[in-house]
Amino acid sequence: MADFEQYPFGPGPRGALADAYAVRRDKDPLGKVRLPSGCTAYLTTTYQDTLAVLSDPRFGSDLSRPGSPRMFSGFSLFNTPGMLSSMDPPEHTRLRRLLSGVFTPRQVGAWRPRLRALTAELVDALPAEFDFVHDFAFPLPVQVICDVMGVPGIDTVRVRAWSDAMLSTSSLSPEEQMGAAMEFAAYIAEVIAAHRDKPGDGLLATMIHARDGEDRLSEEELVTNTLVLFLAGHETTGTALSRSMLRLLHPRDGYESLVREPGLIPATVEELLRLELVGDSPFLRVARQDVELPSGTVREGEAVIPSVSSANVDPSVFPDPGVVRPERQAQHLTFGRGAHFCLGANLARMELQEILGVLVTRLPDLRLAGPAEDVPWTEGVLTVRPERLDVRKE
Repeated sequence: MADFEQYPFGPGPRGALADAYAVRRDKDPLGKVRLPSGCTAYLTTTYQDTLAVLSDPRFGSDLSRPGSPRMFSGFSLFNTPGMLSSMDPPEHTRLRRLLSGVFTPRQVGAWRPRLRALTAELVDALPAEFDFVHDFAFPLPVQVICDVMGVPGIDTVRVRAWSDAMLSTSSLSPEEQMGAAMEFAAYIAEVIAAHRDKPGDGLLATMIHARDGEDRLSEEELVTNTLVLFLAGHETTGTALSRSMLRLLHPRDGYESLVREPGLIPATVEELLRLELVGDSPFLRVARQDVELPSGTVREGEAVIPSVSSANVDPSVFPDPGVVRPERQAQHLTFGRGAHFCLGANLARMELQEILGVLVTRLPDLRLAGPAEDVPWTEGVLTVRPERLDVRKE
């Protein structure tokens, strides 16, 4: 058995991208890695290779076929049947068409005033010194996704516990992760059943009634994708917000620039989305035929991991890649490309824009309450973020 480097690499100091990506980008941009399952896969590290894999329909996302390579040998959220990101056409095309009207710019724009009000309400209730992660970055997205979904009263404590379990890479066994996923899915099924009896105008009602002609979401598709929306709606946003705030406050001139010029927020959000990804990619693509990439050939049946994190700091596309530069013109790959471009991209952008807008307006003197070097980081999970982030208002 060939001796390939083990993947995921895990984070560098203070949540930074592992040095292995830069080394590979220079010396072996499309080299193979060994996965936790024991399978092997090519790992893209350049922008052009990653873009090519994400955009090329010859790479499939459905790993349910017998013999398909897997990232993890046991349970994995990222291979769940009925989940949009794990499907290929024609099933993917059908489901995406049913969901495509949910996150339009117009629909997302209608949620802006409500998000602004929720953020302001939470900000005004915060004490002079607080933990940004637990008191703000995660409670707010939970409120937002519940509001957007039109489902008040979600058990946020259990949802957070299930989310942590499903995203763990080392602290829990596959059986424990599977158990958490089944409990979460059963809870979501109960929420959906209750919502059918009390129709509203939120996103869940839209999904329940989503149809294309006589076609509509199956019960499994509805439960699975509602679960994913709750998971992504708070975990991904909370992580990105926590990491972004630390970057803006250390050094603090990043935050100060937004206080002075709030008009920079949309462009700054794009840079934060580029830099503050949640960790190594858990997604595999499989070549359905031989595909020639800029750095080499992937043969039919072989797997490849398109590393968006590495692509987003490729210095050939983003000079001084570790620096936030709102004036950049190059487009990051955080939301993917092609058929699997993230449906929630508009919502994620809007949330970060509105939240930062309220923060710099109402808390212009916000700053770290201690040294950035003392901030603890999460371990053993796919989402890499500050464990806590103590800040003070003035």
